[in-house]
Amino acid sequence: LFPFVGEFLTDGNPAHPLSRGGLCARGQVLLLGLYDPDRVRTPLLKDGAAWKPIAWDEALNLAGTKLAEAARARQGVAVVTGHESGSLGVLARAVAAAAGGTYLAWEPFGHESLREANRRTFGQPLVPYFDFARANVVITFGADFLETWLNPVQQARDYAAMRARTDSYMISVEPRLSLTGANADQWVAARPGSEMSLALGLAHVILAENLGPAIAERGALTDAVAAFAPQAVAASTDIPAAQVTELARRFANAKPGLAVAGGIATQSDHSVALIAAVSLLNYVAGNLGQTVRFDRTLNLDGLASFAELQSLIHGMSQGKVGVLVTHGANPAYATPAWAGFGAALEKVPFKISLSGVLDETAAASDLILPSLHTLESLGDAMTARGVHSLIQPAMQKVPMFDARPAGDTLLALARAAQFHGNWATDWTTHVREQWKPVHQRLGGGRDFEAFWNEALRQGGVFEEVNALPVRWSATPSFAAPELKGDGEAALVLFASHNFYDGRGANKPWLQELPDPTTKAVWGTWVEVHPETAARLGVEMGGAVKVETEAGSVELPAYLYAGMRKDVVAIPLGQGHTAYGRYAKDRGVNALSLLSPAQDAASGA
Repeated sequence: LFPFVGEFLTDGNPAHPLSRGGLCARGQVLLLGLYDPDRVRTPLLKDGAAWKPIAWDEALNLAGTKLAEAARARQGVAVVTGHESGSLGVLARAVAAAAGGTYLAWEPFGHESLREANRRTFGQPLVPYFDFARANVVITFGADFLETWLNPVQQARDYAAMRARTDSYMISVEPRLSLTGANADQWVAARPGSEMSLALGLAHVILAENLGPAIAERGALTDAVAAFAPQAVAASTDIPAAQVTELARRFANAKPGLAVAGGIATQSDHSVALIAAVSLLNYVAGNLGQTVRFDRTLNLDGLASFAELQSLIHGMSQGKVGVLVTHGANPAYATPAWAGFGAALEKVPFKISLSGVLDETAAASDLILPSLHTLESLGDAMTARGVHSLIQPAMQKVPMFDARPAGDTLLALARAAQFHGNWATDWTTHVREQWKPVHQRLGGGRDFEAFWNEALRQGGVFEEVNALPVRWSATPSFAAPELKGDGEAALVLFASHNFYDGRGANKPWLQELPDPTTKAVWGTWVEVHPETAARLGVEMGGAVKVETEAGSVELPAYLYAGMRKDVVAIPLGQGHTAYGRYAKDRGVNALSLLSPAQDAASGA
């Protein structure tokens, strides 16, 4: 099986404008999900604490009755999926609307602060295309763009093109050295939470020394950063004033440069302020339209914010949701304990999961209508502006088990509940209908069948797009976050290279794949600076208790010099209570250590 994984999935689609044929580790392991021995093989109905098989017709009749009853009683129907940018998202939204209910597309890392910051500064609530290939100097404020942030496959390829130029330079600003930071020329270990001050300090120098292009807002922006002179920044960041000035001059002289913010730097209740500060830095350095481009923007604007998920959780806890339908999202695992999703889920009378695996949310459901794996079913995705991708079954004989495409199941649920709507006869028909507007724009005079077959052969339709009009919209207020708690260290949680937000933990190949920094496998660890560990009497692999006001965990220590002495770091993605034999009861879910806090501007 393992040689076949490499042979079958080594490359992606070379015509795809973003991946250009690349594939990450989580893409490589897709085949293991297809042959996962813990896949749900038939519809299941909960019988007490156990599951019993149920025929599809019986399951759909039961689900349809529950949905119809909830809709009639105005008790509420909610449909929650992961990021569905194509036809499935359209269908899920239509089913929820027909039920008079709510639809949320939710991801643990939805980048809502990035979208909100761009709305406030550039007038567009979008995720731009960050052109690393064109940049001569890159500064990353916590964004691990080679590992987990946004689109690492495309960004790694572009970064390689940048590094092919001998005069390129990269600066990593982060309290814990990530894989991206390890590839940098310079590591700036700023105090956690002070990254915004440093970004504004660099902008202050560029404006004060007139190092950037002429801009109409120069006076207003100079006033906005007046409090962030290098000496003041040095006091809050632990970065010497002379180094702040040197960094600003190097960045401004890059022409163009690129600054990005994300990951651990934006895990605060002022994340929009930090990203807006980095946007200001890019703007005063002249990078807007050069390396910060609003042409091939990523399609994340349909994602719900965490605040919207909280609103649903509140409705569930108040008994206002009669039926919850989930697919491709696992909020029972991926939300912090303080959000109360698990307790609210118990208040929902009937829960339907379309998951093909028993993750935490599926395990807490009443009925499972298993979906086919991606490699077994037709699908599509519009992941970026102008990118229309088609996903085809890669199996000669499908399905392997008594499962169905999620789209067919949603259509069957709508018909079983007798929801009003122009429902397609089947999933394939629905997808083809969604592609007819694409054909009208990009068909080039061909009939639909010829266009469709060519799109299938090419893996989609990829059109050239022009940049959206953007300008500096407004200068937001800049408030720096404050560390909470009375402990001696700042806690950093970071997305795992292998498991991301936890969804890869049921793949044994990813469990066995060494973490690129620590080389650890099959578990969770806490990273501690060697000098801090020596002071505490902790050795490599020794047990360490990490405690916050929200809870505590006990983990083996990994002594890592690539971090500040006043920081400890824990990877996310493990600590599942369900999700199959390879994920269950391995490591800890560090989200349990988080206290209630979120960004007021974005809901993140």
